[in-house]
Amino acid sequence: MNEVIQHEPSTDVVITTVTGQVTPTHYSDSAEYNEMVLSLLRQSARSGNADSMAKLGAMHGCGDGVPKNYSIAIALLRRAADKGHPLALYNLGVMHAQGLGTGVNLEMAFNFYTKAAGLGSLDALNNLGVCFQHGAGCVRSLDLAFEKFREAAGRGYAIAVSNCGYMKELGLGTDLDEAEALQHYRSAAARGCVEACYNLGRLHIFTKTFYNDFALGREALLKAAGMGSSEAYNLLGCMAYKGFKRPRDYDQAREYFLQAERLGNAAARNNLAWLYQHGYGVPVDFEKAVHYYTESAALGYSSAQCNLGYLYLHGQGVVKNVSKAFELFVQAVNAENTTAMFNLALLHLEPDSSYHNPARAASLLKKCALAGFAEARQLLAEIPTEVAPGA
Repeated sequence: MNEVIQHEPSTDVVITTVTGQVTPTHYSDSAEYNEMVLSLLRQSARSGNADSMAKLGAMHGCGDGVPKNYSIAIALLRRAADKGHPLALYNLGVMHAQGLGTGVNLEMAFNFYTKAAGLGSLDALNNLGVCFQHGAGCVRSLDLAFEKFREAAGRGYAIAVSNCGYMKELGLGTDLDEAEALQHYRSAAARGCVEACYNLGRLHIFTKTFYNDFALGREALLKAAGMGSSEAYNLLGCMAYKGFKRPRDYDQAREYFLQAERLGNAAARNNLAWLYQHGYGVPVDFEKAVHYYTESAALGYSSAQCNLGYLYLHGQGVVKNVSKAFELFVQAVNAENTTAMFNLALLHLEPDSSYHNPARAASLLKKCALAGFAEARQLLAEIPTEVAPGA
């Protein structure tokens, strides 16, 4: 019978538009100065000043200069929002969209963004574009998404310029135009947009058109990494691991993955685990592999869930636990991970297993076959047609 498989580090990347987060207030390095400003803000907020309430609410939402406290943040932001303050309305939108201190409510988030955008908030206007793109709290409309991004971009919002590039690159809500996408990414990157810098590098490296330029692309990725892009560090690590257009270098891959991991990147944690599991550039260390896979899986990274399931199935670095492996494969399948689909199908095909379910296995294998798994097509051919009709 076929063996379950794992998902190794890959240069395949998932890109999307960028949503603005809670807007912080940036303080100086002087604790005395910060305390003085904070005291003045509190006094002003108590007297009903909307701007002070909005800023103080944002600070509590970010933990910027004060302890993070979503309840206090929401209370302050609501008071400022009642006075029509655009920053407060925008930040309330973010908090309702992400469930920060309140339940996730995409409709309320959309409404807050709409009010804030009407009062001139470019952050909110950009986030409205993301809402329309995904149908978050509204009817999905790619045309309206691009329209909002284009409006915010035309008013100088760099993230929206990058998002226009994304929409042009994939032809979402507008004509597909790689040249315009690159132009948008260049423009936003020049304004310090880290996501645009990353996308510029990625597109230069992986496009199959005459815009392909590995040196320019790698330079842009390194710049994005220096600006704090964990995605750029992780992609550079994957390229070093694969030996993509340069000699394979496991040591460099590990260093890039570590940089991305320090910035909280879930994929990089999975990739570090892979290196330790297989001894690529480091001694084999299943304890570290399990540690990194577990951290990555907890962040919802489906490849890590699949890879950790493999270790539980085989008892590598952990006590063998088929039910735990099954649970992890299911989690990854729910995220549409095709490697996990194949592994789960194999468990369903085991005749002596409590998970034996040939019909479910056939359904999963069909999805894997559509994704290009040759092994899945072979297995489907072996399942009786009454179990897998149309296989």
